[in-house]
Amino acid sequence: MNCDSSTAGSHQTYTAELEESAFLRRSRSLHWARLGLSSLIFIAAIAIIPCEAVPLRHYKSTSEWASVGLALWPLNFDLRPTVAALSCGCVITFLSLMYIVAALLPSPHSRIKPLNTYASLSAFAGFITALVGVLFIIHRPSSSYPAGFTHNETLHSWTCKWKIAPDGAQAPIYFSRDCASTRAGFVLLCVLLALEVLLGLVAAVGAWLQRNVARHREDLVQLEKLDIATKQVFRN
Repeated sequence: MNCDSSTAGSHQTYTAELEESAFLRRSRSLHWARLGLSSLIFIAAIAIIPCEAVPLRHYKSTSEWASVGLALWPLNFDLRPTVAALSCGCVITFLSLMYIVAALLPSPHSRIKPLNTYASLSAFAGFITALVGVLFIIHRPSSSYPAGFTHNETLHSWTCKWKIAPDGAQAPIYFSRDCASTRAGFVLLCVLLALEVLLGLVAAVGAWLQRNVARHREDLVQLEKLDIATKQVFRN
């Protein structure tokens, strides 16, 4: 009986070691997947900043010309979508950068659980930020415009209208660039939505693997306690 118990215990230990080894391999793969996605998110988010900041700077430098009769921008102009996209890019850049730094910092201890938890929180916060930015740019809640207008013009819509100038007129300088930049910023914001979803899915897989291995560890501990109790009974 003692021989059978020892054999069973050895088999359980060997199985547990295989499960731990498989868990570590999968966790390492998930770690690099999270790091890769976070890097892509960082690149896309930081690219939004110049895409929106350059047209915004152009607007601020030329909006003062209206005081001398050289108005380039309409009265029903709404700058909030550009500010919203720029703000979202900054927030998501910060979130992804914090995860990348935490993931790359060396540590003598295992950080599988805290890194997976932070990746989940970063993905959730980044997705909500990008979603709010996209919805705000599309719908522009609480928008107001002067009497005589039925809608607002944004930096994107106004500059893109001049791609086909009326009556052969020449488009103002940099309007074509601003049109392309603001369009790219919106597209990148939509791309961030998909990347944040992928990061959340990878983090969810990591959490599922972590729960499974924790459950197996608890079962192994219970089996070891039962094995010790059985040996004590037979000794007595």
